[in-house]
Amino acid sequence: MPKTLITFQDFKMSQSNRVLLENINISIHQFDRIVLVGQNGCGKSSLLSLLKNKEECDSGSIWIAPNMKIDFLEQDPPEPSINNLLEFLSQDNQHPNLSRTKEIIEELNLKKINLKNKLSGGEIRKIYIAKLILSESELLLLDEPTNHLDLPTIDWLEKKLLSLNKTIIIVSHDQEFLKKISTKTFWIHQAQILKREGPYSNFQSWTNEVIEVEKMKSHKLKQKIKSEKKWAVEGISARRKRNMGRLRDLEKLSKNYESSTAIVKKPLNIILNKTNESALNIIETFDLSFSYNIKNENENIFSKLNLKIRRDDRIGIIGANGSGKSTLVKILQGIYPPKNGKIKFGANVNVKYFDQNKQSINLNKTPWSTLAENGDYVDFMGDKIHVLSYLKKFLFDEKKSLQSNLTLSGGEKVRLSLAKLFLNKHNFLILDEPTNDLDFDTLNLLETSIKNYDGTVLIISHDRFFLDNTVEKLIVFENNNRILEHEGNFSDYYEKFGLEKLKIINDPVKTKISNKKIISKKFNTKKMSYKDTYNLEMLPLKIEKLEKELKEHETILNDTDLFKNNRKAFDKTVIEITNLKKMISETENKWLELQILNDDINNP
Repeated sequence: MPKTLITFQDFKMSQSNRVLLENINISIHQFDRIVLVGQNGCGKSSLLSLLKNKEECDSGSIWIAPNMKIDFLEQDPPEPSINNLLEFLSQDNQHPNLSRTKEIIEELNLKKINLKNKLSGGEIRKIYIAKLILSESELLLLDEPTNHLDLPTIDWLEKKLLSLNKTIIIVSHDQEFLKKISTKTFWIHQAQILKREGPYSNFQSWTNEVIEVEKMKSHKLKQKIKSEKKWAVEGISARRKRNMGRLRDLEKLSKNYESSTAIVKKPLNIILNKTNESALNIIETFDLSFSYNIKNENENIFSKLNLKIRRDDRIGIIGANGSGKSTLVKILQGIYPPKNGKIKFGANVNVKYFDQNKQSINLNKTPWSTLAENGDYVDFMGDKIHVLSYLKKFLFDEKKSLQSNLTLSGGEKVRLSLAKLFLNKHNFLILDEPTNDLDFDTLNLLETSIKNYDGTVLIISHDRFFLDNTVEKLIVFENNNRILEHEGNFSDYYEKFGLEKLKIINDPVKTKISNKKIISKKFNTKKMSYKDTYNLEMLPLKIEKLEKELKEHETILNDTDLFKNNRKAFDKTVIEITNLKKMISETENKWLELQILNDDINNP
């Protein structure tokens, strides 16, 4: 049996006076690939953070294997400060593998990233994913790893994670991703962790069975309480003293029933209809071109695009990051002007736009004030309804509705953005990565709402399962600035073409221009000294020798009686091991610096 890495015993975790997890008794074993799922705000990210930082729990205990290294990909990682990418990716590893690091940089197209510019969400995530894949840690924690990634990169990540001989815990909304990765599922439900062995594929049917059983128990409990209350009213007065224990049991039953009703609470239920009729042709483009560099035609993101979006169309947009998907939808809304060509808008078209960066959410406000700034009512589908009633449709209770937006989880911010989106007039929804951070209940709501929506929908998404369930045609940004219109959903496209056409490849025209720029640069006159060249060659041999010595000394400590029989020898060996580890680390850092210098000189 694989060794145990983490054990929770009577574990309890709270946040803001709210119990997230209680009485947890569960273990994580070496080589597990665990999917951690549950509703937004149930504590998934908090649990990963606690494991990474090896923090104390509120009560109970959590045992983590001694000296185990843990690496954590956050849900929203900060923009890294990087001068040298190779050095950044290697800095936390005791034994960096330079050739493998270069290989990962190449595979993720990280060479093309300009580190001096502000990085996009996708670029930041790819850098941290590269660091995670190269990590020497035994346990990897990934919180929404597919957010902001394009489909080719998700495909690459799936294959890399499956090739690693490591323990992995993943929080993700991407159901296709989870199906390919998981060997176990941990479901956070009613402050408990329910465990299911095997792949993720049948998760939905399993949870439905669990909830049906809980509903039956809740119903039986309700009937028992009804019977006990009848007894309390009719028979208690004559035997009050004798039956106080039974009364206390009734009070306890009532409390248990209150907690069980949370199990059967209604999910999000929004019936979404367009508020007015639009013209038959929503948008039509004629020979549309766009470039951030107006003077250079070779740098067009797309050229001569002729596109027609008709009323009631359900269209998905897919392509690599940086191919121009978000740029196109902003041009279609008039946010960016096209470089060439023209756009014809239909009559009575009311666009509602969901921004993937959630910029419409003011963090200094509350959900209540976000939707009803100066009052208590909102206009939904032509009716005035109380803001709290509307927010409850999106699973915000009164307490959560009055909390600062700053305290909301990533999924709760998305739900609030959707609540704001569906207000006022609309007959054309444009959704840019709407599935990021959403739990499965909200995803199911969104899928159903879009299926039943009687207006027009345009969706940018990397979520293959979501695309298959919401769109009927695709706009595909293929490599080398080609745009293909495809009839059918994502699975239809994937079956015919795979993902090769979505991968960004070097444009020969752009490569030619780039090469000219390189030739025009001054010749690099920097050279390595004889000593540096010698050390570059000899330091790996020195590292190998030191590691051999380290292994010999560690073997000495395998003698469990050494401390008792020869304390002096034990202490000397421990000091030698400490010194050897320090020397190995210093030598490796020196070699890495020389290798980076050598690369800079030979690849100016």
